[in-house]
Amino acid sequence: MDSQMLHMLMATVELVNTNLDTTPASWRDQLPAIRNITISFEISDTTPEQSRKCWQMPLVTVVQRVAFADADNGPIPDIADWCLRQLLTLLALYPQDPDILTFTVIGRHWLLRAQKALANIARAENELHPNEESSPYPAQVTMQPLLGTQERTNGADYVEARALLVPAIDYLQSAVDAVREKGELTGHLLLTASTLPFTQISKR
Repeated sequence: MDSQMLHMLMATVELVNTNLDTTPASWRDQLPAIRNITISFEISDTTPEQSRKCWQMPLVTVVQRVAFADADNGPIPDIADWCLRQLLTLLALYPQDPDILTFTVIGRHWLLRAQKALANIARAENELHPNEESSPYPAQVTMQPLLGTQERTNGADYVEARALLVPAIDYLQSAVDAVREKGELTGHLLLTASTLPFTQISKR
């Protein structure tokens, strides 16, 4: 990609990012510009190059922002899949890069993919909670909620959420390990990682 095309590409990305900062609900209006990027561009690097990484990371981050703008209702599949392809390419080039591993990019990608299932779980739990409290059969209170909980945790949303959170956990653990080796581990990263549902990030 020549410098002029790169300038035009990043100008579009910056405009989309600014529009989302100003009006988050405008994400649908950004779809034509984002799809033009995803149709015409793929990261094809075969060797690490920091100067390219400096614009590739913001590019993927902004596109991902649009892909998961309505994460509670699920991602935009084609754009989310494009993001994942670019992230895996970047991860192969920079395998120990904490920024790629954490919430900024690939760790966040998998968390956002899980968001719809997590939102469904939260709604279902909120709907069931009042019924359990008002049960007219006290003798069954201890057993019925337990059986109901077991059924729900084997349900489709729980299974999907667990499957999608596994890679998020793995990437975050790798990020923790990478920054620990560099002596740059922050409380923010540990706190962020430890708030993941269904998980326990190691604090070795």
